[in-house]
Amino acid sequence: MPFSVASTRRFATPLVLLGGLSTLATGCEGGKSTDGTSGIEEQEGLTFSPPEAGRGTTVDARITSGTSVFDFSGDTTLDLGQGVTVNSVTVLDGWTASANISVGDSADLGARDALIGAAAGDLTIAGALTVTDDSFTISPDRGLIGETVQVEMFGHNTEWSGGDTWAWFGDGIEVTGVTVLSETDLIADVSIARDAVPGLRDVSVDQGSDVTTLYSGFQVDRVSMSATFDPPEASQGDTVSFTVEGIGTHFDDASAMEFWKSGDQKGDIIIDSIHVVDAEHINGTMTLSNAAETGLRDVLTRTDSEGVLMEDALNVIDAAADLSDVGISLAFNVTRGIDNTTGAISEYVTGQAVFYIPLDPPCGAGSSGDGPSPYDVNGVFEVPDPVDQPDCPNNDSVGAGEHVWFESDCNVVTLDRQVDASSGMIYYTADLTMDDYCPGMYGADAYDLHTEGEEGGIGEYILEAVQPTVPADWELLTPELWGNYTWNRAEDFLYTWTPAQTYPDAVFSTGISGTLVSTGKSGFAGSLPWDDGEHTYTSAELSELEAGNVSFYAYSYIEGPEFGFPFSTIQDNKSNSYIYLSGSMVLE
Repeated sequence: MPFSVASTRRFATPLVLLGGLSTLATGCEGGKSTDGTSGIEEQEGLTFSPPEAGRGTTVDARITSGTSVFDFSGDTTLDLGQGVTVNSVTVLDGWTASANISVGDSADLGARDALIGAAAGDLTIAGALTVTDDSFTISPDRGLIGETVQVEMFGHNTEWSGGDTWAWFGDGIEVTGVTVLSETDLIADVSIARDAVPGLRDVSVDQGSDVTTLYSGFQVDRVSMSATFDPPEASQGDTVSFTVEGIGTHFDDASAMEFWKSGDQKGDIIIDSIHVVDAEHINGTMTLSNAAETGLRDVLTRTDSEGVLMEDALNVIDAAADLSDVGISLAFNVTRGIDNTTGAISEYVTGQAVFYIPLDPPCGAGSSGDGPSPYDVNGVFEVPDPVDQPDCPNNDSVGAGEHVWFESDCNVVTLDRQVDASSGMIYYTADLTMDDYCPGMYGADAYDLHTEGEEGGIGEYILEAVQPTVPADWELLTPELWGNYTWNRAEDFLYTWTPAQTYPDAVFSTGISGTLVSTGKSGFAGSLPWDDGEHTYTSAELSELEAGNVSFYAYSYIEGPEFGFPFSTIQDNKSNSYIYLSGSMVLE
């Protein structure tokens, strides 16, 4: 006889069937309990689980009763209506039966009754099963107490998308990340707490307001896994030794360590070396960034698909900034855009100064694609794919008073102290207009940087001729890039501007950005034309871009000299400035 493990059942007083029982109806609904399982409350009457099944899926269902209504005669039947095939019905005992059912791809959506033929007579469960359009399965479908595991979900008729989708596994299980691979495939990073209650969990995936549930889809096993991490705390910038002692773990040479805070993996602690002593012991050394985020960290040790999470295992302590290494970032730029509807030009003038401590150890790397070279030579180029960057910390910043100034013979530009609310970074900026931007301030005439100074930060300094501006203001003369301005790719494209006087000290650059015919990827026709006021993109170049909406841009650009504070080891700061114009057009 099949054996079923169940919690304590509440038995009802035997029901005397007078004249035969035709129908026993119940209004019981399946729903989630507070522990994250389907948790259908047992009561006098019939229940059906799971309460939902997706089109195109085959599921195992269970029917329970508060009284004994089934027998082993083999005559028990189940009917869930058109579109749902009942493959088998098995009586487990007088109170329980199981069924294997298949939902057709075109089965009508919505709730349907379950019609049961049993020893006690014909029974009905109203609204027993709701047919949904979407569903999913998972792998693996179980994990150990204390384990961290990646669970892959395979959807049917789902439309999962990055940023809008999240998974839930119930109480005692934390989902630390969801990676959407496609509309029907995602991976959830799942951590099972050391105090999680063993047993089945319902698994849900939210896609906006749409929720899809796999009932009793994940099993928390009683066997536990745990580990401890030492040291319990370390300071920003420190390099320290660490040890991990596991219980029930399977560490091997492929084991790796990650540091998490508030559900996000952090890249501000570097593992310098790691040595697996045996399946339950690891030691090594780590270096904390000088800008590592302070506070408690979870430490995760991964081994293939297995992982163990040590919650609040490391406390990162703040350390004083090293003012012997202070970098300087300056900006003084003009950005203009042509409104496609009216032809009006919007203009933004930005001035900014930031004094920062470079990350130690360094984090991340920039990348750039090829462009036109030398002057007066065009080319068509593909925009490189973005480089995956680690989760780098924000640089520590240093104050230099309530104000700093760009000072020149033309004018003085005052920048006011600001503090970013989210990162705490100190920066200096102001609302500026073109009246504040004096072109032609470069070389010996470039703006000086003057700091007001503050105690405990940067003192008062004047760094001479460090912030340039482009040699001259300029404007695009033809064509007028607005009103869906359209150009035939089979014709050469001539554009003109008032010379920006960029050579030999500065650069003038233009481009038309769109999609490449050859690859379908983002690309551009680019040029560094002689700054003589007119240039042409050839029809051959334009034909390498797909027809449709594109953008035209042009800018003049100049760099200043290397410089630094006299007390700092960093003397290779270099400021620049540009006047940038963009507009839209249509290629046909």
